Amino acid sequence: MVKLIHTRSLVSSGSAALLLASGSAMAHSGHGTLESGLFSSFVSGITHPITGLDHLVMLVGVGLIAAQYKQRHQQVRIVLAALFSMLLGLGFGALSGFATGIETMILASVFVGSVAVYSRQRAGSNSWSVVLSVLAVVAVMFHGWAHGLEASASGLAAFAPGMLVGAGLLAMSGYKLGQYLNPKWQSALLAMSGALLALAS
Repeated sequence: MVKLIHTRSLVSSGSAALLLASGSAMAHSGHGTLESGLFSSFVSGITHPITGLDHLVMLVGVGLIAAQYKQRHQQVRIVLAALFSMLLGLGFGALSGFATGIETMILASVFVGSVAVYSRQRAGSNSWSVVLSVLAVVAVMFHGWAHGLEASASGLAAFAPGMLVGAGLLAMSGYKLGQYLNPKWQSALLAMSGALLALAS
């Protein structure tokens, strides 16, 4: 029993530190233009959501939202909808090249995720908490959009599945974190991470 509590404490502490450390960098600094080779594009797709700390925070937040739903099919639906939203944003970003306000929307999405987690924890399954969960999932689109602006057209077909793998791993990590971390701290961690990202940007 003591060992289990110790393990949960380590998981919670490590995840909290990772979230709070996200203030040190935004997702799009230091990446440059993505390489066009298929393998390198695939690897870039995996690493971009993970090393882009604003994306990391948001996708972990999606996992936290999913963890608050009781039914497994609802949890899966939240994660899959977020991945689809991100993929849709990737396409919009690559095709449009439109970048105005995307960073602001990315930052705002973290706070939407935080409020969605808080609302779900406080009010349970009411219509307002459902709306906030949907908004958080839709907001993931802007994270994909930012990646679409960076990805080369020739490497996009390999980058997209890599991005989904990386994003899926982060969402699942958030889901696991939601099993261990006290619900009242989940929203606070997301909000603090968003504040640190705002100060760093």
